[in-house]
Amino acid sequence: MAVSGISGMAITGTLSNGSNVIQAAQEKADESRFLSLVQEMTSKKSEPASEVPESVASSQISKNHRLNGDYTQGFYDYYTSDSDRNATPEGMAASVRTKNGGKPSIDKTSELYAQSKEMENYLVKMMLSSMRDTIHHESMFGKENDFARGMYEDMMYDNYAEALTKTSHFGLADQIYLELSGQR
Repeated sequence: MAVSGISGMAITGTLSNGSNVIQAAQEKADESRFLSLVQEMTSKKSEPASEVPESVASSQISKNHRLNGDYTQGFYDYYTSDSDRNATPEGMAASVRTKNGGKPSIDKTSELYAQSKEMENYLVKMMLSSMRDTIHHESMFGKENDFARGMYEDMMYDNYAEALTKTSHFGLADQIYLELSGQR
């Protein structure tokens, strides 16, 4: 019995020494990989200036005034037909007259109108967000909103605001356009 107890302790000691050896070898391998990465990074910094890529302008990164990773479509290039070049105001701006008393026209294909639509979209998004804040959310388990659900709800409300702005013809963008273009 004493012999088996001693041999059991010897085996346990050998196993713990073996796991320490394996752990030390893994740490050594990780350290050498880290040092090789640092060496590679520092060697790239010391390359001649002609081989280092130049910086990229923001106009090369974003197309149509959108940031990389935007999940909404936006309003640039949304209106493309010839009838959109000389459209009449809609919604709240339908009764607006020019300084001369005439009927104003809106170029919906212009960048100014797209930015006016973006502003209308922002205002609609604020309205929807205020409405959303009045709803109390609680899960089955009694916990408040979790981060992921809040993020996806925010994205959903962004899309709701964009769809409302594109289809409901509030006329806010038309009024903003007329004011900024000097027709009013």
